[in-house]
Amino acid sequence: MAGNKITGRLIALSPVKEIAGNDPQRAPMKKRELWMDCTRFDPYTGERSQYENKPLLELGGDRLLQKVEGLNLQKGDIVAVSFDVQGVQYTEKATGKMRVFTTIRVYDVEKVREAATGTQATVQHPVAPPQFIPQQSKDDDMPF
Repeated sequence: MAGNKITGRLIALSPVKEIAGNDPQRAPMKKRELWMDCTRFDPYTGERSQYENKPLLELGGDRLLQKVEGLNLQKGDIVAVSFDVQGVQYTEKATGKMRVFTTIRVYDVEKVREAATGTQATVQHPVAPPQFIPQQSKDDDMPF
């Protein structure tokens, strides 16, 4: 299955919610929300990007919900979420206007690393590479 993967720090994981459908004979749909911080760090300076990336993802399906329950995820854990972006085209009955409904379907969640605990918890930033500064020659007649 082709898809995408995003990794980040777990902010919150909601309890399982049941959503009843129109058919009382069918079991209610179950879902959970996973909120994570995927904000990137500059690879040269190690500074956190000014543009936050904190997606709220919905998880559904008994198999995935059971797997997430077994991972015993805690706030601060680093998780990797595999997902697929899906779109459906439809026409509004009232206006006849064509619309596209896009969803992000999560199909796997993995715990990459547990949250750091205690007072020794530190955030590790990438080390900035040494900067190369070219030396100008006195014979250089270039205007820049």
